Amino acid sequence: MLPPTIFFFVVFHIVMFTRALMAKQYGINISSSAAATIGALIVGKSILIADALPVTNLFHQKRLVYNIAWRTVLYAAIVLLFQFLEELLPLILKYEALATALKHLIKEIQWHRFWATHILFIVFLVGYNITTAFIDEIGRKKFIEIFFWSKSNRST
Repeated sequence: MLPPTIFFFVVFHIVMFTRALMAKQYGINISSSAAATIGALIVGKSILIADALPVTNLFHQKRLVYNIAWRTVLYAAIVLLFQFLEELLPLILKYEALATALKHLIKEIQWHRFWATHILFIVFLVGYNITTAFIDEIGRKKFIEIFFWSKSNRST
C-alpha cells in the first residue's frame, strides 16, 4: 500500500498547492494539507482495490501501452468520482439535503478549477502507470538498481 499512497500524497499536495496559487492564496493552510493527505490515503487505497479487480488487467496480454492507457482511464474515473464527492460534500453541509445539494452542484462548482485539477491528476496518473508498468516488467529489484545506483555499481 505504501508506493501508491506516497505517490498520491505528493500528487495531492502538488494539486493543493496549485489550487492555492490559482485562488491567489499564497499561504498553505493546515486544513488543505490534511484534506490532501486524507485524499491521498483514500485514492491510494482505491487504486489498490482497483488493482485487485480482474477488469484492471483486461489488456495484460497486449502491448504495454494498452494496459497503461486502460489503467489511466480506470484510475481517472476513480479520481473523477472523488472530485465530485469533494465538491458535493460541502454543498450537502450547506443545504442539509443531498437532493438540494445535487441541484446546486452544477451551478456552484468552479468548472475551470475542477477540470484543471482533473487534467493535473491525469498527467500524474499517466506517469504513475508508466512507472508501475515498467516495474512490473523488469522487476522491483532491477528498477531500484537502475534508478538509484550508478552504472559502475550495477550488476549485469
